[in-house]
Amino acid sequence: MSTPGPPPAEATQRIVAILEPALKPVTFGQLKKAAHLDNAGTTRALEAAINQGAVFRWPDYRRSQYFWRQSPMETARQAVLTIASGEAYSRSRLAERARRTIPGFSIKEMNRIVSDLISTRELQQVPAFTTGKLLIRAGAAAAYETTARKFIAEKFRKAGLDRVSVPAPGSAGAGERGAEPHDAETRILEAIRSLEPVPGVPVSTQRLRNHLKTMDKHDFDRAAIRLRDAGKIFLSLHHDAHNLPQAQRDQLVDSDDGNFHVALAVRR
Repeated sequence: MSTPGPPPAEATQRIVAILEPALKPVTFGQLKKAAHLDNAGTTRALEAAINQGAVFRWPDYRRSQYFWRQSPMETARQAVLTIASGEAYSRSRLAERARRTIPGFSIKEMNRIVSDLISTRELQQVPAFTTGKLLIRAGAAAAYETTARKFIAEKFRKAGLDRVSVPAPGSAGAGERGAEPHDAETRILEAIRSLEPVPGVPVSTQRLRNHLKTMDKHDFDRAAIRLRDAGKIFLSLHHDAHNLPQAQRDQLVDSDDGNFHVALAVRR
């Protein structure tokens, strides 16, 4: 005689709790094993969680079904915008880079997302350095400048010439005033608002650290704790961080009290 499974509501709560700290989409098989459910129980729990808007089904990838707390469409849109915040790209290269970042999306689907972002003016077309157009996130002048510098450096390399000295972005020089530095708390708040799929949805610490690559881990962690203590953000607790490899644990926020946090969300 088989052991009866947990009540449907409890099974759904298990699934949501497992996905809460996940840094990326999780397969059906992984959820089934972690929740100690059979196939039917896992399917019912996932359907209930999806109907509640607590879980999203992701595109199938490598013959597996994937699920996560973040919307695949919004995550893909934010991936495109994040990439276009760093450099200027042609439409095809931008779509391809985003497709490699977000598994399960075809190049056709990612091109459609790029087109939608152009139509809503979240992506801006700028002149290329030869012919055609490039794309940047709307107003991201630094991304265009970074690409221009790379283009000029490559021209000097091909000409066999030493590159002339050009002031770095944000530096004071050539008659320009240097940008005033933002403190760590402000930078983290701006990053969360930039990366959150929809307002109030937590953003993983891994995505934030990738977005703020120049910020030291200690500075990031301390700033996140100050923001929490000031009531400006929520921190999502990771319930099993001590069993993670060190490299994965280093991606979390260490609050120096034995707890580690996997995601940040702005209080509204």
